[in-house]
Amino acid sequence: MIQVSLSTSTNYEGEVNALVEDLGNALTVNFELDEPAPEGGLKVFVDSNVEQIVSRLDLPGFAFNPITENINPSLLGTSFDNSGFFLTIDEGATMGSFTIDVFDNVEPDTFLPETFDGLVEAEFSLIAPDAVEQEDLADVGTLGDYTINPDAASSTILFADEESQLMEMPEPPTPEPPTPEPPTSDLPLVSLNTGPDFLVEEEGTVSAHVFNVTNGTIPEEGLVVSVSAPGLGEFDLEAISVGDGGEIVEVREDGFDIRLTDFTVLVDLPVAADDEVEGLETTSFSLEAGDGYEVNSDFSSGGFSIADTANEIPAGAFTQLNDTLPLAIPVELNADNPTTTITDAIDFEIGNRYLNDDGTYTYIDVNEDVDFYSFDLAAGDVISFDLDSDSQRGEPPATVPSYQPNYGLGPYGAMRLFDTEGTELEADWQTQGPGELFTSYDGYLEFVAPENGTYYLGVSGALPGAPDRSVGILEADQFRYDP
Repeated sequence: MIQVSLSTSTNYEGEVNALVEDLGNALTVNFELDEPAPEGGLKVFVDSNVEQIVSRLDLPGFAFNPITENINPSLLGTSFDNSGFFLTIDEGATMGSFTIDVFDNVEPDTFLPETFDGLVEAEFSLIAPDAVEQEDLADVGTLGDYTINPDAASSTILFADEESQLMEMPEPPTPEPPTPEPPTSDLPLVSLNTGPDFLVEEEGTVSAHVFNVTNGTIPEEGLVVSVSAPGLGEFDLEAISVGDGGEIVEVREDGFDIRLTDFTVLVDLPVAADDEVEGLETTSFSLEAGDGYEVNSDFSSGGFSIADTANEIPAGAFTQLNDTLPLAIPVELNADNPTTTITDAIDFEIGNRYLNDDGTYTYIDVNEDVDFYSFDLAAGDVISFDLDSDSQRGEPPATVPSYQPNYGLGPYGAMRLFDTEGTELEADWQTQGPGELFTSYDGYLEFVAPENGTYYLGVSGALPGAPDRSVGILEADQFRYDP
């Protein structure tokens, strides 16, 4: 298996490895492989001990002028809390590197975390493929097969606003004898996520169950995991669908056992229609302790509410599928109701999936999620859209953009406007809206309707929503959505 080494360096002339905003210096991150990267490249993940620290790097500048060697910049993304990054080293390469400038933000910053100001010491470390934190799985995805060089597994970087702050570094404390810690288990950690929250017997709604294995290895014969399901009789067991890497080995009245041979396994289980009027019922699925694994207490169960008909479901309870023009959510605007505010998320939800012709499901992940809205305009009507991300907290919006190149989260979103044929009419992803004097990555768009008709707005992450005019510059073809 390939062994990976990590090292970092800055062009700061002092004795420490530092990035100083006032100096505008740069960081270079290097990877060494003891053998060539395999077909398709080697995907690795580096994380730190400081949330949002990656946002102190000039990510917007890097996106438009990347400096890399044997690394595709369009495949570089950040973790859930911007504490680390993942990337792919090119096929056949034995090294890879990228260079990025420090970001000079305004101090004091009253909206962004404390890690954006002052002197911060961050230790960046290579993360093993089976040690990715649960919250990062949706963003980081599947890593390559590699081990980590214990002598080159991490590197420390100092972030400072000005050079004088580097003098504030305290003397390292005298080490004390280590306190013995209880032994930690090296058993695999199993997690379970379920969705959607509501199932309808009349419609045969299919429940989704996602099993994840982290922090360990799966035995060659697989890992048999027990699931408690007191309401299992409410489901159509004959129609169960188990994805690659999974096999049901035993079914009981109140649960089942599943053999996992892969780190992520999807199970689709339709609710059964019993032709009885029972009203709204509830049921749950929970992981049980067993031999050879531990249960992730934070992600160990999921519940469903089961209704006879859709009329029993509270309004807005379903995950609304709106990733294509025909599924756009209509927005009513007129002289009496000229404005509206919509709050939504570009994120992964188990309920956001589409049924294929062969009975399987296509799941929409955070990079593929698009929210479409439709509205009717008369010729000459003027409509405007102001995009504000929840990641830019505070009023007015934060003055410093924290661009996240995972193209799904963060304020660097994109808006594209289409006609009924799916032709892009306008697009924007970095324009200041009214009252946003310093925000340039939050999006504002105005459009004059050329004729009467229905128009569509698509809201997505940055590269999936790259405008037609920017595709060649950003090499975004592989990410862009087709409306």
